[in-house]
Amino acid sequence: MKITRHTAPDMRQALRAVRERLGPEAVILSSRRTGNGVEVTAAMDFDAEALVPTEIETPVPSSAAAPAPQAIASPAPAAPTAASAIAVAAPSGSVPPPMAATPAVAPFAGLQIANQAMESELKTMRRMLETQLAQLAWNDLARRAPIHTEMLRELTEIGLAPDLAAEVVAGIPTGADLTHARRVAIATIAQRVLVTGDRWLAQGGRVALIGPTGVGKTTTLAKLAVRWVLQHGARDLALVAADSARIGAQDQLRALGQLLGAPVHVVEDLAELPALLARLTRTRLVLIDTPGLSQRGHALGARLEALAADGRELETALVLAASTQAGAIAETIARFAPASPASCVLTKVDEAASLGGALSVLARSQLPISYVSEGQRVPEDLRPARALELVSSAVQLAKMTGAAADEDLLKRRFGEFAHALA
Repeated sequence: MKITRHTAPDMRQALRAVRERLGPEAVILSSRRTGNGVEVTAAMDFDAEALVPTEIETPVPSSAAAPAPQAIASPAPAAPTAASAIAVAAPSGSVPPPMAATPAVAPFAGLQIANQAMESELKTMRRMLETQLAQLAWNDLARRAPIHTEMLRELTEIGLAPDLAAEVVAGIPTGADLTHARRVAIATIAQRVLVTGDRWLAQGGRVALIGPTGVGKTTTLAKLAVRWVLQHGARDLALVAADSARIGAQDQLRALGQLLGAPVHVVEDLAELPALLARLTRTRLVLIDTPGLSQRGHALGARLEALAADGRELETALVLAASTQAGAIAETIARFAPASPASCVLTKVDEAASLGGALSVLARSQLPISYVSEGQRVPEDLRPARALELVSSAVQLAKMTGAAADEDLLKRRFGEFAHALA
């Protein structure tokens, strides 16, 4: 371990000196104010595993000569030991076989346990020191760049992922006021969120809506179908009911087709889709309602492969509920990736407590958003996705729900980021 002491006019310069001298793995042991500024004591990390012995050998004698037996007069002879028994059994002048040496395992096992305990304590101490360092760096950043720390707080309140929030704030120019910083942050997030525009209703296509159970695939299909009929009429529209798992799903689609005057085709197996699409070549818009699939179900892989086989004739769109946690949305995108979805539809926006998590996942996965659904009304509650509107909705939702970021949470999340900006 290498321990050094650094003095500087302020904490920022002291931390920079620590990194230059010891590297980014250095930890702060203590800090105090002096007449000339601050004094920081730092240490360079070391490998605690080096304390654990890798190999221990116990020397074993090659042979041992037994002492010559002696007759001892005793009224009550003692019980013969193992060594004396060997000596008696051996013929005169011969050397008895060596005794097996017992390795001293217990002391070394205890040493390993002690070293493991020491290693655990060192890791705990390191985490504590890293936490203290993050707090010092965060406090220093708050003093030097209060606009940046305020933006990190606001982006955390809307639910944005820490890594994305740090990237956005890093792009805010130095010296910007809070209003300008907010505009830059919103514009940066909007650039990360991809959208497709209103191309289905403008150009048509063959779209299969896929996704987990209960995310609103059938409702989204109904909204798209009604909007198409209002703009283009029912002649160039066809509906395909491929959901044979949910009770009443096909009857629901038949009722919609009868109401709109559009034909409805029933498919019991997704493998029948290629033949059906071949008969609908002159239909401008074909909307396919697929069965809800659990992202962890056993039948998911086979059904997605069947959809992917029709990739040149069919576009798949993943339906995601904005009210779902960000981790579940990320898992859904990963599980449905074999179907090669070209875009997604974000539903249940009106039920979401926060939109930042969903936008973070979609920005990270680069999956474009086609439409946004925020209600049950058909077709009013469906609109083409616009990135700037989505980010603004996330900000307004955070204000409406009164979301607040805890100071300790900010220090833990962005201490390393603040340390990098020092």
